Amino acid sequence: MKKIPLINLFLLSIIIGYLGVNHFKKETAHFKKLTAERIDIVGEDGNKFIVLSNPKDQALATTNGEVTNPTNTERNTPGLIFFNREGDEVGGLVFDKDDEGGYQMLTFDQNKSDQIMVLRKDEYEENGKWFRQYGLEISERSEKPHMQIMKEYNAIRAMKDSVERQKAMDDFWSNPEHLAPKRLFLGRLENLDTGLFLLDKENKLKLSIYVDPDGNPVIQYVDSLGNKKSLIN
Repeated sequence: MKKIPLINLFLLSIIIGYLGVNHFKKETAHFKKLTAERIDIVGEDGNKFIVLSNPKDQALATTNGEVTNPTNTERNTPGLIFFNREGDEVGGLVFDKDDEGGYQMLTFDQNKSDQIMVLRKDEYEENGKWFRQYGLEISERSEKPHMQIMKEYNAIRAMKDSVERQKAMDDFWSNPEHLAPKRLFLGRLENLDTGLFLLDKENKLKLSIYVDPDGNPVIQYVDSLGNKKSLIN
């Protein structure tokens, strides 16, 4: 076998080295168009941070990396769902329409719990007329982890005795820790009233400052006896 000239051997070594480096080199891929049913943005450990999906393949809500409600295996919600580094779902961006109407939401979740702030629009058709409500909603939740709440709820649902199950369910819903009363709505109601609406921890309207469909300013509040009173109009 003929000896390879030194210069050729040197060049061959450079080429092999170049090919080896580029084989393991991380390069940024450029796609002019990407079609997918679901896209996951994950960390090096596989933890999900962002999931963009169609309804069928949407990621389920998780807490500490585990499914928050194991009995719910489908979400049927298209959109963008966000997770933190602890494996908790922390909010999302949802746009969809079903047989009852359309809705769009940007949600923000409480730590280890469900949504407490929502920018939302709902609309539906009834008897040939469209009704719409949209604005900012703020709710109140207890510090009890949502996963624990769902665990207790599912245990009650699995009870065989219907009488005991109903009693347990009534007790469950009478516990303030399991409720999420709306405390504030800033936006436009179905009746076209547009303004600020404040509620108490029992989800009862206490103060309204709005402009009615005719352009009249209205300020109403509910006193300690439950009587509705107006400061204007």
